[in-house]
Amino acid sequence: MSISYWLDQATSKSSSNKKYDVIIVGGGIAGLSTAYWLQKEDPSLKIAIIEKHRVGFGASGRNAGFVTCGSTEHFIKLNEQFGLEKAVEIWKFSEDNRKLLLEHVIEDKSSEVDFRHTGSCTVAPSSAHWEKYKNIAKVMQSAGIDVHEVGPREMESDYGVTGFEGGIQYTGDGYVHPIKLLERLRGKLNVDFHEGTEVFSLESKNGVEYLRTDKGVFESAKVVLTLNAYLPLVMKDFEKLVKPGRGQILVTEPLPDFVKGPCYLTKHLCYFRQLPTGHLLIGGFRNLAVEVENTYADETTSLIQNALYDFVKSHFKYGPQAKIAYQWSGIMGFSPDGQMMLGHLPHNKNVHIMAGCSGHGMGLSFNGARTLVGEIFGKTIPTHLNLNRFKL
Repeated sequence: MSISYWLDQATSKSSSNKKYDVIIVGGGIAGLSTAYWLQKEDPSLKIAIIEKHRVGFGASGRNAGFVTCGSTEHFIKLNEQFGLEKAVEIWKFSEDNRKLLLEHVIEDKSSEVDFRHTGSCTVAPSSAHWEKYKNIAKVMQSAGIDVHEVGPREMESDYGVTGFEGGIQYTGDGYVHPIKLLERLRGKLNVDFHEGTEVFSLESKNGVEYLRTDKGVFESAKVVLTLNAYLPLVMKDFEKLVKPGRGQILVTEPLPDFVKGPCYLTKHLCYFRQLPTGHLLIGGFRNLAVEVENTYADETTSLIQNALYDFVKSHFKYGPQAKIAYQWSGIMGFSPDGQMMLGHLPHNKNVHIMAGCSGHGMGLSFNGARTLVGEIFGKTIPTHLNLNRFKL
């Protein structure tokens, strides 16, 4: 949103600057995780988190709650794009993300955040896909990734879907209630939260960063922008590097327990799981209208919602009796190569960013924040994540 001269003048006259050691912009999983790791490195830091709406209001509270490394198809693309060694490194980064969340945030309170360690399954939509998946599974196994084949009978008994030849299950994945996870993470932070506060601009002067907001000016030695898709709205230099992509989700009313864990059907960019309450969640089908879905508009469309509901009714054991309970959308941020971007601005080492999670925010951000904070304290960022791989 823009700000008028009148509103800006009123805000400037009524507010004095608020000063911090580090200001984080964005109250999602990336922002809270960054605050957590900053506290770990230096508990004396005075930290603020600025959030336009409320914690988790963006993609962190609108995703499917998958804590996964991704689908088998995702690994195939990584292998083709980066080669096997780097593909395994990227996969292991997500594995570490899950382990770190369990160790530092979830701990022994899995039931409080609805965390389940279930594994995930990538469904083969055709015979050609099935052969391709079986071949890549052998490659993944040779690299130490714990995957195995799931036949049609198991697909129906464990995942409740029919009409498919099989799938590849990865044993490490699971799912969580994303807002409950954020609430638990928030409880570990000793920072100032400024919710309902919108940032309009960032200016640097004499080594100090000034953030103009609708609640006055904030000043800090360092700023971390964890805005993902919304980064270009604050910093226009990123308009070509971070593109918005809307994801839509449908949730049914509770059904009998029949889906044991997260599932991917990449033919329709589709994913689904069943909540502990029995609600069936399904998202995807953005490939039906990619250009329309490349938007910042937070709204659902009948085209995609109808496709999601039709899939539920035609492919799930209890689909014909399913009734819709919720429909929503969320905005993802995509980088040119599908990998998140971490690091400081080339022209300003006081401003750091995390963006372009490319649909894998829950599976990357806690470890991504740890990596970004490491850079702030002098460590290096892996090349495939480093912002400097792109020219601003």
